[in-house]
Amino acid sequence: MLNENNPVVKLSAQCDVICGKCPNNINGVCLSEEKVSHIDRRCLERLKLHFGDEMQWQDLKRLAFENIIQCGNLKDVCRECQWSGLCQ
Repeated sequence: MLNENNPVVKLSAQCDVICGKCPNNINGVCLSEEKVSHIDRRCLERLKLHFGDEMQWQDLKRLAFENIIQCGNLKDVCRECQWSGLCQ
């Protein structure tokens, strides 16, 4: 849906629709909040973005690819993520 519709997305510090099916999301509260927060902050720092920023999905996806994936920074940004193997 994101790729097809290219909606405007808002960068959130809390659980959002992407977290909806995560087993660590308990009634809108992340059980892994501290770990996820560190990953989010490193990601935003690499992208030069902030929580609350809004942009179109394709622009965010391009920024992430250019500044995290293509540059070889994924392992550093997501170092404590239990799901990082899926992205590599």
